[in-house]
Amino acid sequence: MKTIFLIPLLLGVGAFGQCCQSTIAAAPTITWPDHSLRAESHGLAPEHDLRGIGGVEIAHGERPAWEVLSLAAETPLGDVARDYRREHAAAKKAFIVWKQVGN
Repeated sequence: MKTIFLIPLLLGVGAFGQCCQSTIAAAPTITWPDHSLRAESHGLAPEHDLRGIGGVEIAHGERPAWEVLSLAAETPLGDVARDYRREHAAAKKAFIVWKQVGN
């Protein structure tokens, strides 16, 4: 029974491949761009400042960051774990009753 359906299917696929081969084979041609100027050797560009300003800037009287910025208050990992454990113990638990059905 399977072969009755399989044979026409295979013949149909083969016939489609032969009749429509010209449209499938008409693939577009690919042309690669030519970057011939990039491959030539030439001198390096002159130096320029990335910040857009010229010269050297020197500032006097700056304070170090450790004097200005305050340290972030970090909670020790042990305290965080204890807080999570207390929250877990205080959380509402599901109430499950197991009933054994006859053996």
